[in-house]
Amino acid sequence: MNGEEMEKISDGICPDCGGRIWRPGPKGGVAQNMECVGCLSRFNVARHNGQFVTAHRIPSEKDGGGTWREDMFPKVLE
Repeated sequence: MNGEEMEKISDGICPDCGGRIWRPGPKGGVAQNMECVGCLSRFNVARHNGQFVTAHRIPSEKDGGGTWREDMFPKVLE
């Protein structure tokens, strides 16, 4: 990700659509998967001491990414 995209994610803004509502996905260690409710873009982010350290795009469900079980990670309602 470029610096501008990383800055947007750090501010809670989707770099693709400008949305601010995120659906949490699976996590492990310091990494957390997130999905934008507006455009369904997915990212894997890592935080340390409350600051974003890294963020990477991951495939959305429509692009071959895994399905996030609804009972574990319910969708956020707008």
